[in-house]
Amino acid sequence: MPSGGVRANDRAGPVPAHTSAAHTEALSSKIKEQKILVDELSNLKKNRKVYRQQQNSNIFFLADRTKMFSESKNALDKLRKEYQALENSETTTVKTQSP
Repeated sequence: MPSGGVRANDRAGPVPAHTSAAHTEALSSKIKEQKILVDELSNLKKNRKVYRQQQNSNIFFLADRTKMFSESKNALDKLRKEYQALENSETTTVKTQSP
């Protein structure tokens, strides 16, 4: 299962428009993926087992369902905040560049 490790400070300065658009699209894709994960975890029966994939490996370990659900929700919230900040910065950039 993917972990939502997102770093908010990946950008050091202003991002060119084409890079910003690609970043927005990538964030949107990650948000969709995380939403699906949260929905799937929330719909599981209480007695179901959940496994987490070891990073950079094909090994899976048994994980706590409630812990995975809360981590996934937190990751989704972080992604949404980053996406909103990116959208707000693009809107601000467009407004300041308007004649």
